[in-house]
Amino acid sequence: MRLIVCTPLGEVLNKEVQKISLEFLNGCHTFLPKHIDFASVLKPSIAAYTDESGEQKYIACHTGVAVKKGKSITLSVQQAVLGDTLDELKSTILQEFKKADEQRKELNTAMARLEIGMLRGFKNLKGGDLNGGI
Repeated sequence: MRLIVCTPLGEVLNKEVQKISLEFLNGCHTFLPKHIDFASVLKPSIAAYTDESGEQKYIACHTGVAVKKGKSITLSVQQAVLGDTLDELKSTILQEFKKADEQRKELNTAMARLEIGMLRGFKNLKGGDLNGGI
């Protein structure tokens, strides 16, 4: 069965697998090549798959959609992190979350500065009265 994992930045994984286990909003499912066609919304979770050599590997997936059609399953997710072991994946996820948290803080700071600038601009337009004389 072909496993394809896509994010908004591009294709993360495209390989043959024996099976994959995913967590959906309505529970967990394991897919094999002859499984019936299926589509559902993914929960943020760790998916486990068995590659052609029989090794179990992992993918941390953010929210998204999984579509099983024929002999392929496609995951379209916001973010995906690959790992050979759970320990490796855990450390990678922690680094990614830390980086995302720092970016979020920078964005919040920039938004606060923008709001302050807008309020100052409105104050100057109204002649110093923010309430408009109300």
